[in-house]
This record gives sequence, structure tokens and C-alpha cells, in this order.
Amino acid sequence: MATTLKAERYANPSLALGRNRVFVDLAAQGRRILECGCSTGYLSRHMVERGCTVTGIEIDAEAAEQARQWCERVLVLDLNQQNWADGLARDYDTILFGDVLEHLVHPENVLRKAAELLTPGGRVIVCLPNIAHWSIRASLLMGRFEYTPTGIMDVTHLRFFTPKTARKLIEDAGYQVVSTHPIMGGGRIGSQIRRLLPGLFTRQIIFVAQVSRPSKP
Repeated sequence: MATTLKAERYANPSLALGRNRVFVDLAAQGRRILECGCSTGYLSRHMVERGCTVTGIEIDAEAAEQARQWCERVLVLDLNQQNWADGLARDYDTILFGDVLEHLVHPENVLRKAAELLTPGGRVIVCLPNIAHWSIRASLLMGRFEYTPTGIMDVTHLRFFTPKTARKLIEDAGYQVVSTHPIMGGGRIGSQIRRLLPGLFTRQIIFVAQVSRPSKP
């Protein structure tokens, strides 16, 4: 069972997937990147090809080994450990959490620690699934709350977020959200629906955020 779940988790590396394309386009605006949860390096590769230097963090040793062909350095670490950032440089202009924070016990603490690794004006880019998607609401109406190998109801998720609570998580950790990027399909119809009911039809949402400046006295 564990092998099957791992295979499904790493089975979709294509940039044709809208989330991946948007995520890489945003990340590649930086140059020195820390990718938390780099997996096999399938997104790291595209960032490196665009001139970025990528340090990866990955909990799965086998996936980390594959990522080393693209990343300058890959550390096998558990972000749930308080000392996960020890030994990392404090010179990253971009730190990535692509569908990572929902797997953590205390994601807010991890975001706070990440702020210490950013250069002035640096960014975090966070992608989180939307538990308020219409498909999950429909399942609840039918009395179902069933986990799946991947997706919004990924069996390894410890936390669930709506667009509103995802933003609150980031802001409570000391950041200011500078842009949001809802991810969903549907072509023209999807664009129209997004404007009317974004929380209902957005599958994932990407946040770009910077450390909040302390208010002037």
C-alpha cells in the first residue's frame, strides 16, 4: 500500500498541469530558492533551467536522491522538527511550500522559521488545497468524508484550509499577502465562475507573500 501511494503521489510532474506551470512561473522570478517538499525535483528542474539555484528539502530519502540531479543541495529533513532550519543559509530570496503546509502539525511555526531564512524583500510562495471546493461540499451533503491517495482529501493531510483560513495562516505567521492565484479548470466557463464564486470552484490557491514590516510608531 505504501509503495502504491508513493507512486501516485509522484506521478504527475508535467508543467501542463496548471498548478505546476503557475507555481514555476512565480518561483522562477527569484534566483536563490529553497524548495520545501521538493519531491523528486520535477519542479526544481524547470527552475534550474530558468537560471535559478535551488536547495531542496524532502522527507522521503528516495525522492530526495532523485532531486539531487537538479538541486544544488538536497536535505532529508522533517519540517515538523523544530530544528529543521539549522544549518541553512539565510540568503534565500524565495522559499516555496507547494502543497506542503497541510501535511504539517504546526504549519504556522514553519512559516515563521522560514522568514528567518529570507533576504530583505524575499518571498514565500505557498500553495494549499481548498477544502471548500464544491466536490468536497457535495460529498459532505451525501454523508461522505473519505480520504484519497492524492488531491484535496490526500490521506496524509493533517490540516484543511479554505481560501480565507489559508490567508489567515500566512498573515498570522507574520507575512503580508501580495498576490493570490486561484487554480481551477474549466476554460472560459471556469474564469466566469471564478469571478462569481471563487471559493466554491477553486481547487488550489497559490499565495505570494512577504514578511510584514513592523508598523511605524
